[in-house]
Amino acid sequence: MGQGVLEINDYGLRVFIGTTEVLESPGIAVIEPRQIHIGTAAQMRARNHPTQVNNQFWRRLSLESLKSENQSCRHHADLAYCHLQEISEHCDLPEELVLAVPGNFTREQLALLLGIIKESSINVVGLIDSATANIGHIAPSGLQLHVELQLHQTLVSRINVDQEAVVKSAETVADAGQYHFQEAWARVFTDAFVMQCRFDPLHSAESEQQLYDLMPQWVSRAMRQGEVLAELDDRTAKITLRQLQDATAPILSRVRAMIENLSENNSVSFISHRWAEIPGGVQLAQHMYLLSRDSIAQSINNRWQELRSQDSALRLINSISATPESEITIRLEAPSEAAATHLLFGHRALAAHQPLFVFWHEDKFQITPTPPKHPAATVTNHAGRLALRVDAGTRLMLNGEEVSAPVNLNAGDQIGIANQPDVITAISVERHET
Repeated sequence: MGQGVLEINDYGLRVFIGTTEVLESPGIAVIEPRQIHIGTAAQMRARNHPTQVNNQFWRRLSLESLKSENQSCRHHADLAYCHLQEISEHCDLPEELVLAVPGNFTREQLALLLGIIKESSINVVGLIDSATANIGHIAPSGLQLHVELQLHQTLVSRINVDQEAVVKSAETVADAGQYHFQEAWARVFTDAFVMQCRFDPLHSAESEQQLYDLMPQWVSRAMRQGEVLAELDDRTAKITLRQLQDATAPILSRVRAMIENLSENNSVSFISHRWAEIPGGVQLAQHMYLLSRDSIAQSINNRWQELRSQDSALRLINSISATPESEITIRLEAPSEAAATHLLFGHRALAAHQPLFVFWHEDKFQITPTPPKHPAATVTNHAGRLALRVDAGTRLMLNGEEVSAPVNLNAGDQIGIANQPDVITAISVERHET
């Protein structure tokens, strides 16, 4: 079935055929004496069987012995092998795959991974650093950053872009992964149910599993609407977006600190699409770009012959040919632009201290702090930066160009609808004291 990509990230291993994503499988295992559940099947059982869960096997890939009654689970490498086998059984893999690996893998881990691949049914013909693959085809010249969200940590890679895009270093922010965001949100939702309904979702494994299964939907709804009514076991609790943001602010602050420490004046932070699912995640840096979900597959597909090994001895590729500057068309924020603080519509300027909602009412463009039934977009404030998040299926224009991915707003940016005169202008209101 042609060529494709296998991306290794314990947040979710992904398989692409060409540039089409066909499977995502989280790096979680539930180990029973006679059976190993792995990926999504394990995720759906994890809270019911907490003592049998292993979600560290990709991060700690090694031959380190594990205490397990299951004879197929001697060490972390066995679980990685099981995961790859599970993936190959659940989708028709391409005849040839390029393997994209995170920059924090050690040489020993890469060697072990390639040994596991050889024992599997997967035909890998190339091996590349994920950060380089993600931004090499779209990054302008200079020192750029790639910010990836993993299950247990954040990985910030420094990429030098000239005629080639070359990875220089990869630094991790510990305890700043999807797992830690989920734990913080779970505390918010649990406290809300206890305070508002006198119901503790953690009182049983079954309701705890339900809580974690439903939480991604609730968080997504809160990001669109500014709040969410979470329903669990016929109980309803109200949680605001601000509560979720406050719960994870310490995690995001540590990620921002790492980005600031590694960046230069003109560095662009290219952040993974996974950050769009985190409240405040699209406001990690002042000068940033949100990568598309298929960015890594697009890059590898365009440079297939450059990445494909001509023999069976695979070597890690950490540099690829860069796209000429004249062909780069991404919209980047300039760090000198003033951050917006208010939205101006007609004669009204609304301070964006809380979420503001763009919508249509009686065929007119409107903006309000009260969540409407069908918002077209949401503007949120985190750490003093405003971000515009467009609702699915909505066509909005930002400065005359259609926008779909979340984007930070600067003073002077105009939000509108094609062929309509009304616009909402982002402005910066300065306070002067005497």
